Amino acid sequence: MRIQTRVAFSRGVTLIELALALLVIGLLLGSGLSLLGSQLEQQKVKQTQRTLEEINEALLGYAVSQTPPHLPCPDKTSAAGAGAANDGQEDVNPVTGQCVAQEGHIPWASLGVAPSDAWGRRIHYRVSTTFSNRSPAATMTLSSTANLRVCEAAGCAVVTSNGVPAVVLSFGRNGFGAISAAGAALPAAVGADEIENTNQNGDFVWRSPSSADAAAGEFDDIVSWLPTGVLFNRLVAAGKLP
Repeated sequence: MRIQTRVAFSRGVTLIELALALLVIGLLLGSGLSLLGSQLEQQKVKQTQRTLEEINEALLGYAVSQTPPHLPCPDKTSAAGAGAANDGQEDVNPVTGQCVAQEGHIPWASLGVAPSDAWGRRIHYRVSTTFSNRSPAATMTLSSTANLRVCEAAGCAVVTSNGVPAVVLSFGRNGFGAISAAGAALPAAVGADEIENTNQNGDFVWRSPSSADAAAGEFDDIVSWLPTGVLFNRLVAAGKLP
């Protein structure tokens, strides 16, 4: 009886120890996977930021290469007007010299840049009319002004940058308001600040990310823009302006 009791006791301790070990391993694996997932998302954010920087540089190069200088039109997302939607080519009305749409995809094929962000969604692009016009429309001069704004929150009570010629953005990890590489529309934005980046009114929000339970609502858009001064300096240096 004593021997049997000792064996049973020994087995009980072993099972408890095994259960505790499995629990610890599970916790470690869970935290490790969570950390790995967070690191992968951060890598995607940084990759997308680099993509937007490269697009801004491509926009400058495009403007310098044109006579008279102008920024490219967006690749439209619907079938109305001249050109084909979602093909990566800028869409211009050949009669008026104006863009078919001032907002859509970045014309990746025309610029030779990446078409999508790190999550596989098309990069969004808005350009001010006075900076995208070409003949026979009036083209840009050193006195041209843009009508786009980058703000800290929806409603633009606090403006970060005013008179912006062009804005490029990714709709981030959640992809609300984005269009996939296959041309499918993702769910619409929900938070006020993300809605501001999709309502095509010329105002855009750039701020720190926040979760859905934050007071300001969920926000993970990655926004970049081309300042007027940078564009003009590049064009003057290249002899394209005044």
